Amino acid sequence: MPLAINLALFVLTVTAFLLLERRWPAVRSRPPEVAVNATAGLLTLFVQLSMPWWSVAETALVNLAGGGWIDLRRLPLWLGALGYFFAADFGEYMFHRAQHRFGWMWAMHSLHHSDTAMNTLTTLRHFWLEPLLKSVSVWLAVALLFKVDGQILAIYGLIGLLNFFAHSNLRLGFGRFSWVLNSPQYHRLHHGEDPAHHNANFAALLPIWDVLFRSYHPPARDEFPPTGLGGEATASATDVLIWPLKAAAVAQATET
Repeated sequence: MPLAINLALFVLTVTAFLLLERRWPAVRSRPPEVAVNATAGLLTLFVQLSMPWWSVAETALVNLAGGGWIDLRRLPLWLGALGYFFAADFGEYMFHRAQHRFGWMWAMHSLHHSDTAMNTLTTLRHFWLEPLLKSVSVWLAVALLFKVDGQILAIYGLIGLLNFFAHSNLRLGFGRFSWVLNSPQYHRLHHGEDPAHHNANFAALLPIWDVLFRSYHPPARDEFPPTGLGGEATASATDVLIWPLKAAAVAQATET
């Protein structure tokens, strides 16, 4: 898709969810940390306009260079798009688990979890090095695995806008069907300030990965916990530049 269309879709999606949050908030908490989230988003603008767009571009470049082991273009469009989406979403799930497993990755990812007023803009709140790590790991793997066309990439990019839905401050969950698609309630549990919740509900869009790998924790009917890292200080706009260093300093102070 042309850049202008991508940007318009991004703005429309974020605006729509922000308006919905004002009307039906899950939690009426402190004001959103707009400056922090906006700074994080600007620092990673090449990917944060919508998380999947960088992976889409990488797939296209690898395909142009002759890469792509499985040719999804030979399948019906819906089937090829579905296959690409499942593989990419699985890669996102595994990368997310690694972010919580390895200390040096958590030092970066904890910026995302430090938001005490989780809302649509939290989707943009990532340390600027994280997309670069994805570009040489899960995104590269998907690009090397599949040969696709522009239609499949466009469909995946559009589906990826649901990341803003999952992070939104909406009082919405899918109850007994929480394993089907990520929802604001399901993902909010993962962002809950209780550290025990951080090791559950890693799914980007498909909670079936949580079910299969035993990290599935369906929220209770009215469970919308406060978010953040507990008593730790939240980020400032300048902290976004050096967040892992601040996270390490906080951890050291806590231990002593």
